Amino acid sequence: MAAIMESQVEEMRKMLSKFKVANQTPPEDTGVPGHVDVLIFGPSGSGKSSLIRTFYMALHKTQQVPPDFADRIIVKDTQMNEGTLKYVSAVIKPAKLDHRGNIMSSSILCHDTRGQIWMDEREQKQIGFMMDGNVRDDAMVQQRNYRYARLLWEFWKKDTELFPPEIFAKNKGLHTQPHAVLFVFDGSMEEIPDGAEETRFYREIIQMCRTKGYANPQVRVRLEGQAM
Repeated sequence: MAAIMESQVEEMRKMLSKFKVANQTPPEDTGVPGHVDVLIFGPSGSGKSSLIRTFYMALHKTQQVPPDFADRIIVKDTQMNEGTLKYVSAVIKPAKLDHRGNIMSSSILCHDTRGQIWMDEREQKQIGFMMDGNVRDDAMVQQRNYRYARLLWEFWKKDTELFPPEIFAKNKGLHTQPHAVLFVFDGSMEEIPDGAEETRFYREIIQMCRTKGYANPQVRVRLEGQAM
């Protein structure tokens, strides 16, 4: 059984190493990005950053991530304060180019995000803002600090009114928009999601995913360093 599983894992590594976005798309179609971007969401402390590191180590058969990767994808103990505060990308697999500079296989990215704490409309709006590809890399996604807090709850306001201009991505399009969404939950909790409020919140987020075209958002559980 172990040999069969290892064989399947190795086959998946080979498939990922050859993966190319829209393999049949003509080269002149510049609207197709040369990468795939997976957006990672979940409650604060659920193991999002740890899972992203696991993706890299599993693909490259290594026990460590490169220093620059470690500097960007920070893992903190679940008893400590928040680890990831920004919308930050990590390259799980770089693109491979031929001698002419044409893409032979596409890069695979994951975007780590700040975990949800309050499960409120503000955080729901932040998630939608990121799904739409509006955020530049390495930005802190939070609403403007209005003098009157009640304005933050006006869910109908436009993104340009709610969020500071410096966090907006330039030339928004398929290259800035995530292509898949993955939710991560802490498997050590007695309930997953943890309670009625969290369940309601993420049900609404998953429905938002589908409304925005993410037909099959994925859910993973982190338990003692493993993804399930």
